Amino acid sequence: MNRALLLAVLPLGLAACNVERDAGNDTTSVSVNEAKVDRTLDKAGDAIKGVANDVKDAARDAKPGLEKAANDAGDTLKQAGDKIENGADRAATDVRRETNEATANRQ
Repeated sequence: MNRALLLAVLPLGLAACNVERDAGNDTTSVSVNEAKVDRTLDKAGDAIKGVANDVKDAARDAKPGLEKAANDAGDTLKQAGDKIENGADRAATDVRRETNEATANRQ
């Protein structure tokens, strides 16, 4: 998007230049219309502000969805952690039970 803005501003900036060629003196003069440059810069600034506002609005609009996605991911990870912890607890209980049974059988 930045390139597009720059490419749009460049021709406007060039439009503010006046080139005069004097074939009799074999000279060329270039002058700049400062009022046109100022107007061009104002237009470019307005365009940049517009784009910045669009980005800000898009970020604001995306925020609730991103928060929900983050919360959903956190909930899913918590559930997965709980399942892993429960499985580890069951495995530890089974190992203790089997160890106790094996010890009882040896006596």
